[in-house]
Amino acid sequence: MLRALPFALPRIGLPPSTLLVGVVAFAYALPGLFGHDPWKPEDAIGAGIVHQMLEPGYWLLPYLAGELYTEDGPFYYWVAAVFARVAATVLGVDDAARLASAAAVISTLLLMRAAARELYGRSPADAAMLVLLGCLGLLIHAHETLGELGMLAGQALAWYAIALAPRKPRKAGVALGVGLAIAVLSKGPWAAVAPAMAAIAMPALSPHWRSRAALISLFEALVVFAVPVALWAAAIAMRMPQEGWAWLAAQWHSIGVPRFGDLLYDLKVLSWAAWPAWPIALYLLWDRRRMLSDPGLLFGLVATGLTFATVVGLRELREVHTLALLPPIALLAGAGVERLRRGAVHALEWFGAITFSFFALLVWLGWIAMMTGSPERIARNFAKLEPGHVPSFEWLPFAVAILLSLAWIWVLLRSERSPYRRVLFWACGATLLWGLIMTLLLSWIDYGKTYRPVAQTMAAALRKAYPAGVRCIESRGLGQSQRAALDYHAGIVTRRAELHGASQCPVLLVQARPDEDDQALAKTWKRIWEGNRPRDKERYRLYVRARRS
Repeated sequence: MLRALPFALPRIGLPPSTLLVGVVAFAYALPGLFGHDPWKPEDAIGAGIVHQMLEPGYWLLPYLAGELYTEDGPFYYWVAAVFARVAATVLGVDDAARLASAAAVISTLLLMRAAARELYGRSPADAAMLVLLGCLGLLIHAHETLGELGMLAGQALAWYAIALAPRKPRKAGVALGVGLAIAVLSKGPWAAVAPAMAAIAMPALSPHWRSRAALISLFEALVVFAVPVALWAAAIAMRMPQEGWAWLAAQWHSIGVPRFGDLLYDLKVLSWAAWPAWPIALYLLWDRRRMLSDPGLLFGLVATGLTFATVVGLRELREVHTLALLPPIALLAGAGVERLRRGAVHALEWFGAITFSFFALLVWLGWIAMMTGSPERIARNFAKLEPGHVPSFEWLPFAVAILLSLAWIWVLLRSERSPYRRVLFWACGATLLWGLIMTLLLSWIDYGKTYRPVAQTMAAALRKAYPAGVRCIESRGLGQSQRAALDYHAGIVTRRAELHGASQCPVLLVQARPDEDDQALAKTWKRIWEGNRPRDKERYRLYVRARRS
């Protein structure tokens, strides 16, 4: 009946067209970038680093609230700071800075599509991009101010360069060097280990990469990589050598001997972060277990294995580290989509369709409850979760949510039957759900996650106590994201007692539990302010030194 309608929407041909894939990628990347304050932990830290680049002018190495930040390199934050400098008057600093995340994510998607096209052909390339776009781990972090996103883009360029090397070795050598440099400058030396080792290993493992021109391209890559990294290192050596050695030492100590517990942790994170890529990739490897020497399969295995070994070797267990594994796993999954059996395809595609439709309806129901007060129970639960939030209707987010919902219905009803429909459903479903949350529920989420009111009321208390300003504030128990948010929103930079020891600062800021007694501080300090975010257990207490009688 739908076909008989004069206004019936056209069918969606599968594999999807380049235009459709591009539209989905932009619809995925843009919602969530704008209209909210920096959220803890990662987004607040990233915004704090960008703020330090723009205000005090720490450009060579990342700084957070006046202290060297050794977990990341500066490249991603350079890009974010440039976006912020150019577009801050229109978007605000943090919203403009997140444009770097959109650029990094879209670059990663396009580069992995290009790599898959070199290895498997056009249709698996589109599938690889859609699978990567649908990975839950990428969805969570793709819209944050996050150095790992710059690393992903650099690694994706390196993976593409290795795939391209047999066909265009000179171009591949330049691309490999640039990609490795971006990875190192975004996250540190460990970020380039897996792509560099893969580039060296592939000629030894497969005749597909074994040519004189391909080997020469490795030396070209080394030169291209060395130039920007050496210039950056030389600038640090001239301007801030002590900080440079401290950063390098911290990077060195971040790598250790893998432990069994680390392996289990990373596998547990990947079980959801790499969904739906890992089941398809495993099926492909089983289905073609006698053809693992095929260049495309071998490259995907080597890239995944080396990246996994690198991630497991990191001392600090953080789920954000597993982001590096998503592109190579998605690369394998892209080649496996069209080999899935029909029953598995139908089960997985309708699981995705039903799951995302169900949660999308829940988001709409929650928004309606907030706007109208009905259903009363749901509205009461929203108010209980974020006490004090006053919902307001906004036309633009509402219109975007309507467009996303209509597009989802079109995808469900008008997609051709194909193995690729499974990944299209999942990618579009993830885009729909994220887009609805970031339009309909954004103000409600931001109300509970922002540090702006806490920082501003704290700053007001400081101005009242010290109208001329205060140069030194000691802090105890503050996390990195809290310190970043206080600096970003109110210019409050603290001296950490955990790092520097006790000081003679006239002001003390403590993060404490609600039931934590501060009698031990009463002899030396006088509390002048206490605050917290709605529904947060953590309390922030501001003290000034008590006058001696």
